[in-house]
Amino acid sequence: MGIFPGFGAWINLNNQQPPKAESKKSKNVKSKPGSEINTNEESEETKRQLKMWRAEEKEFQWLRDNPPTVKVSKSSIGETHLEMDFSIGLPPETVFDIVTSHDNRTYSYFKQMKRRKILEVKSSKVLRDNGRDEKVVVVKKSAPWKFLWWDGKMPIDLVFNENRKDLITLFRIPREDVMNMERFMGQLQIKPWYIDSDKYCTARVPKNPEEYRKCSGGKGLLGSKLKLDLVYMPMKPLDMPPFSWYIRRVTIKNTKRLMEDLQIRGAVLRSI
Repeated sequence: MGIFPGFGAWINLNNQQPPKAESKKSKNVKSKPGSEINTNEESEETKRQLKMWRAEEKEFQWLRDNPPTVKVSKSSIGETHLEMDFSIGLPPETVFDIVTSHDNRTYSYFKQMKRRKILEVKSSKVLRDNGRDEKVVVVKKSAPWKFLWWDGKMPIDLVFNENRKDLITLFRIPREDVMNMERFMGQLQIKPWYIDSDKYCTARVPKNPEEYRKCSGGKGLLGSKLKLDLVYMPMKPLDMPPFSWYIRRVTIKNTKRLMEDLQIRGAVLRSI
Protein backbone atom coordinates (compact mmCIF):
# COMPACT_ATOMS: atom_id res chain seq x y z
CA MET A 1 0.00 0.00 0.00
CA GLY A 2 3.03 2.26 0.04
CA ILE A 3 2.34 3.32 -3.52
CA PHE A 4 -0.63 5.46 -2.45
CA PRO A 5 -0.02 7.82 0.51
CA GLY A 6 -2.90 7.75 2.99
CA PHE A 7 -4.53 4.70 1.44
CA GLY A 8 -3.94 2.45 4.44
CA ALA A 9 -5.49 4.91 6.90
CA TRP A 10 -8.53 5.37 4.65
CA ILE A 11 -9.10 1.61 4.34
CA ASN A 12 -8.78 1.17 8.11
CA LEU A 13 -11.30 3.96 8.71
CA ASN A 14 -13.79 2.40 6.32
CA ASN A 15 -13.34 -0.99 7.96
CA GLN A 16 -14.14 0.55 11.35
CA GLN A 17 -17.26 2.31 10.07
CA PRO A 18 -19.58 0.02 8.13
CA PRO A 19 -21.44 1.68 5.25
CA LYS A 20 -24.87 1.23 6.89
CA ALA A 21 -23.83 3.30 9.90
CA GLU A 22 -22.19 6.12 7.97
CA SER A 23 -24.95 7.74 6.02
CA LYS A 24 -28.49 7.34 4.89
CA LYS A 25 -27.92 9.40 1.76
CA SER A 26 -28.29 7.47 -1.44
CA LYS A 27 -29.39 8.08 -4.96
CA ASN A 28 -29.86 6.31 -8.22
CA VAL A 29 -27.67 7.55 -11.02
CA LYS A 30 -29.02 8.70 -14.34
CA SER A 31 -27.05 9.69 -17.42
CA LYS A 32 -26.36 13.39 -17.78
CA PRO A 33 -25.40 15.26 -20.91
CA GLY A 34 -21.92 16.75 -20.88
CA SER A 35 -23.22 20.28 -20.27
CA GLU A 36 -24.91 19.15 -17.02
CA ILE A 37 -21.87 17.71 -15.25
CA ASN A 38 -21.85 19.20 -11.74
CA THR A 39 -19.72 22.35 -11.56
CA ASN A 40 -21.30 23.96 -8.48
CA GLU A 41 -18.04 23.96 -6.53
CA GLU A 42 -15.88 25.30 -9.34
CA SER A 43 -14.07 28.56 -8.66
CA GLU A 44 -14.72 31.70 -10.66
CA GLU A 45 -11.28 31.32 -12.24
CA THR A 46 -12.17 27.82 -13.41
CA LYS A 47 -15.40 29.11 -14.96
CA ARG A 48 -13.41 31.85 -16.71
CA GLN A 49 -10.93 29.29 -18.00
CA LEU A 50 -13.76 27.10 -19.29
CA LYS A 51 -15.12 30.04 -21.30
CA MET A 52 -11.63 30.61 -22.74
CA TRP A 53 -11.37 26.95 -23.74
CA ARG A 54 -14.72 27.03 -25.50
CA ALA A 55 -13.84 30.23 -27.34
CA GLU A 56 -10.49 28.70 -28.37
CA GLU A 57 -12.20 25.50 -29.55
CA LYS A 58 -14.49 27.49 -31.86
CA GLU A 59 -11.46 28.96 -33.64
CA PHE A 60 -9.03 26.04 -33.55
CA GLN A 61 -9.83 22.45 -32.63
CA TRP A 62 -7.70 21.31 -29.69
CA LEU A 63 -5.52 18.39 -30.77
CA ARG A 64 -2.79 18.41 -28.13
CA ASP A 65 -4.22 15.97 -25.57
CA ASN A 66 -1.50 13.41 -24.91
CA PRO A 67 -2.90 9.86 -25.27
CA PRO A 68 -2.45 7.56 -22.25
CA THR A 69 1.06 6.13 -21.97
CA VAL A 70 1.19 2.77 -20.23
CA LYS A 71 3.84 1.37 -17.89
CA VAL A 72 3.39 -2.03 -16.24
CA SER A 73 5.51 -3.63 -13.54
CA LYS A 74 5.15 -6.58 -11.16
CA SER A 75 6.27 -6.81 -7.55
CA SER A 76 7.96 -9.74 -5.85
CA ILE A 77 4.70 -10.64 -4.05
CA GLY A 78 2.72 -10.83 -7.30
CA GLU A 79 1.06 -7.38 -7.41
CA THR A 80 0.75 -5.82 -10.86
CA HIS A 81 1.26 -2.04 -10.90
CA LEU A 82 -0.27 -0.20 -13.86
CA GLU A 83 0.70 3.44 -14.48
CA MET A 84 -0.90 5.75 -17.05
CA ASP A 85 -0.07 9.39 -17.83
CA PHE A 86 -2.18 11.56 -20.11
CA SER A 87 -3.58 15.08 -20.44
CA ILE A 88 -6.90 16.84 -21.01
CA GLY A 89 -7.39 20.32 -22.42
CA LEU A 90 -9.57 21.64 -19.59
CA PRO A 91 -8.87 23.22 -16.16
CA PRO A 92 -8.20 20.77 -13.29
CA GLU A 93 -11.42 21.46 -11.35
CA THR A 94 -13.52 20.79 -14.44
CA VAL A 95 -11.66 17.53 -15.06
CA PHE A 96 -12.23 16.58 -11.40
CA ASP A 97 -15.97 17.09 -11.98
CA ILE A 98 -15.80 14.75 -14.97
CA VAL A 99 -13.92 12.09 -12.98
CA THR A 100 -16.33 12.25 -10.06
CA SER A 101 -19.50 12.28 -12.18
CA HIS A 102 -20.66 8.69 -11.63
CA ASP A 103 -23.14 8.40 -14.47
CA ASN A 104 -23.72 5.99 -17.32
CA ARG A 105 -22.37 8.21 -20.08
CA THR A 106 -19.53 6.62 -22.01
CA TYR A 107 -18.88 8.87 -24.98
CA SER A 108 -16.66 6.46 -26.89
CA TYR A 109 -19.47 3.90 -26.73
CA PHE A 110 -21.98 6.31 -28.26
CA LYS A 111 -19.45 7.51 -30.81
CA GLN A 112 -18.44 3.98 -31.81
CA MET A 113 -21.53 1.82 -31.40
CA LYS A 114 -19.63 -1.38 -32.17
CA ARG A 115 -17.67 -1.06 -28.92
CA ARG A 116 -19.19 -2.62 -25.82
CA LYS A 117 -19.66 -0.60 -22.66
CA ILE A 118 -16.73 -1.05 -20.29
CA LEU A 119 -18.70 -0.31 -17.11
CA GLU A 120 -22.38 0.40 -16.53
CA VAL A 121 -23.38 2.32 -13.42
CA LYS A 122 -26.38 0.97 -11.51
CA SER A 123 -26.48 3.29 -8.48
CA SER A 124 -24.34 5.40 -6.13
CA LYS A 125 -24.46 6.12 -2.40
CA VAL A 126 -22.66 8.82 -0.41
CA LEU A 127 -21.15 7.30 2.74
CA ARG A 128 -19.41 10.40 4.06
CA ASP A 129 -19.24 14.03 2.90
CA ASN A 130 -16.68 16.36 4.47
CA GLY A 131 -16.81 19.04 1.79
CA ARG A 132 -13.71 19.80 -0.27
CA ASP A 133 -11.46 17.59 1.86
CA GLU A 134 -13.24 14.28 1.41
CA LYS A 135 -16.29 12.60 -0.01
CA VAL A 136 -16.64 8.81 0.13
CA VAL A 137 -18.99 7.27 -2.42
CA VAL A 138 -19.92 3.67 -3.17
CA VAL A 139 -20.84 3.08 -6.80
CA LYS A 140 -22.47 -0.16 -7.95
CA LYS A 141 -21.42 -1.08 -11.48
CA SER A 142 -21.54 -4.04 -13.81
CA ALA A 143 -18.75 -5.05 -16.17
CA PRO A 144 -19.40 -7.17 -19.27
CA TRP A 145 -17.05 -10.11 -19.80
CA LYS A 146 -16.45 -12.58 -22.59
CA PHE A 147 -14.25 -15.66 -22.68
CA LEU A 148 -14.33 -17.98 -25.68
CA TRP A 149 -18.03 -18.89 -26.14
CA TRP A 150 -19.22 -17.56 -22.79
CA ASP A 151 -20.18 -14.03 -21.79
CA GLY A 152 -22.09 -12.21 -19.10
CA LYS A 153 -22.03 -9.27 -16.65
CA MET A 154 -20.05 -9.14 -13.41
CA PRO A 155 -21.35 -6.91 -10.55
CA ILE A 156 -18.71 -4.60 -9.03
CA ASP A 157 -18.89 -2.32 -5.98
CA LEU A 158 -16.30 0.49 -6.15
CA VAL A 159 -15.50 2.76 -3.19
CA PHE A 160 -14.28 6.24 -4.15
CA ASN A 161 -12.56 8.72 -1.85
CA GLU A 162 -12.80 12.09 -3.62
CA ASN A 163 -10.53 14.91 -2.44
CA ARG A 164 -11.41 18.11 -4.32
CA LYS A 165 -8.89 20.18 -2.38
CA ASP A 166 -5.92 18.13 -3.62
CA LEU A 167 -7.64 16.90 -6.83
CA ILE A 168 -7.04 13.23 -5.99
CA THR A 169 -9.47 10.34 -6.23
CA LEU A 170 -8.66 7.07 -4.45
CA PHE A 171 -10.62 3.98 -5.39
CA ARG A 172 -10.79 0.34 -4.38
CA ILE A 173 -12.99 -2.71 -4.52
CA PRO A 174 -13.69 -3.93 -0.94
CA ARG A 175 -12.02 -7.27 -0.39
CA GLU A 176 -15.31 -9.01 0.31
CA ASP A 177 -16.59 -7.84 -3.09
CA VAL A 178 -13.48 -8.52 -5.18
CA MET A 179 -14.34 -11.44 -7.43
CA ASN A 180 -11.22 -13.50 -8.15
CA MET A 181 -8.97 -10.66 -6.94
CA GLU A 182 -6.80 -10.62 -3.83
CA ARG A 183 -6.35 -6.85 -4.18
CA PHE A 184 -7.65 -4.06 -6.43
CA MET A 185 -6.98 -0.38 -5.62
CA GLY A 186 -5.63 2.80 -7.14
CA GLN A 187 -5.62 6.56 -7.40
CA LEU A 188 -6.10 9.22 -10.07
CA GLN A 189 -4.30 12.51 -9.53
CA ILE A 190 -4.87 15.74 -11.48
CA LYS A 191 -2.23 18.46 -11.73
CA PRO A 192 -2.32 21.83 -13.52
CA TRP A 193 -0.81 22.07 -17.01
CA TYR A 194 0.48 25.57 -17.82
CA ILE A 195 0.03 25.34 -21.56
CA ASP A 196 1.04 28.89 -22.53
CA SER A 197 3.81 29.39 -19.95
CA ASP A 198 6.53 29.43 -22.64
CA LYS A 199 4.65 32.20 -24.41
CA TYR A 200 3.74 34.47 -21.50
CA CYS A 201 5.87 33.45 -18.50
CA THR A 202 9.43 33.78 -19.84
CA ALA A 203 10.87 35.26 -16.62
CA ARG A 204 10.04 32.29 -14.38
CA VAL A 205 8.15 29.02 -14.48
CA PRO A 206 4.81 29.38 -12.62
CA LYS A 207 4.53 27.24 -9.49
CA ASN A 208 0.75 27.38 -9.15
CA PRO A 209 -2.34 28.51 -11.11
CA GLU A 210 -2.36 31.92 -9.40
CA GLU A 211 1.21 32.67 -10.53
CA TYR A 212 0.30 31.44 -14.00
CA ARG A 213 -2.71 33.75 -14.16
CA LYS A 214 -0.59 36.74 -13.16
CA CYS A 215 2.37 36.12 -15.46
CA SER A 216 0.11 35.38 -18.44
CA GLY A 217 -2.12 38.36 -17.75
CA GLY A 218 -5.07 36.00 -17.59
CA LYS A 219 -4.54 34.98 -21.23
CA GLY A 220 -2.91 31.57 -20.71
CA LEU A 221 -4.93 28.39 -21.06
CA LEU A 222 -4.84 26.10 -18.03
CA GLY A 223 -5.04 22.37 -18.79
CA SER A 224 -4.74 19.18 -16.77
CA LYS A 225 -2.13 16.45 -16.47
CA LEU A 226 -3.44 13.17 -15.09
CA LYS A 227 -1.65 10.21 -13.56
CA LEU A 228 -3.38 6.92 -12.86
CA ASP A 229 -1.87 4.29 -10.56
CA LEU A 230 -3.62 0.93 -10.33
CA VAL A 231 -2.53 -2.10 -8.29
CA TYR A 232 -4.20 -5.49 -8.55
CA MET A 233 -3.39 -9.10 -7.66
CA PRO A 234 -5.52 -12.07 -8.79
CA MET A 235 -6.34 -14.89 -6.42
CA LYS A 236 -4.74 -18.29 -6.89
CA PRO A 237 -4.67 -20.02 -9.37
CA LEU A 238 -5.59 -17.00 -11.55
CA ASP A 239 -2.24 -15.41 -10.76
CA MET A 240 -0.54 -18.06 -12.91
CA PRO A 241 -0.30 -18.20 -16.74
CA PRO A 242 -2.28 -18.35 -18.93
CA PHE A 243 -4.99 -16.83 -16.69
CA SER A 244 -2.73 -14.00 -15.50
CA TRP A 245 -1.88 -13.09 -19.10
CA TYR A 246 -5.56 -12.77 -19.98
CA ILE A 247 -6.36 -10.70 -16.86
CA ARG A 248 -3.42 -8.40 -17.54
CA ARG A 249 -4.38 -7.86 -21.19
CA VAL A 250 -8.04 -7.14 -20.39
CA THR A 251 -7.17 -4.83 -17.47
CA ILE A 252 -4.76 -2.74 -19.53
CA LYS A 253 -7.11 -2.55 -22.52
CA ASN A 254 -10.21 -1.55 -20.54
CA THR A 255 -8.38 0.86 -18.22
CA LYS A 256 -6.88 2.65 -21.22
CA ARG A 257 -10.31 2.90 -22.84
CA LEU A 258 -11.74 4.42 -19.65
CA MET A 259 -9.01 7.08 -19.65
CA GLU A 260 -9.64 7.77 -23.34
CA ASP A 261 -13.32 8.23 -22.45
CA LEU A 262 -12.31 11.01 -20.04
CA GLN A 263 -10.51 12.74 -22.90
CA ILE A 264 -13.57 12.39 -25.12
CA ARG A 265 -15.74 13.87 -22.37
CA GLY A 266 -13.31 16.80 -22.25
CA ALA A 267 -13.64 17.32 -25.99
CA VAL A 268 -17.44 17.31 -25.68
CA LEU A 269 -17.35 19.95 -22.90
CA ARG A 270 -15.01 22.17 -24.94
CA SER A 271 -17.33 22.07 -27.94
CA ILE A 272 -20.51 23.07 -26.07
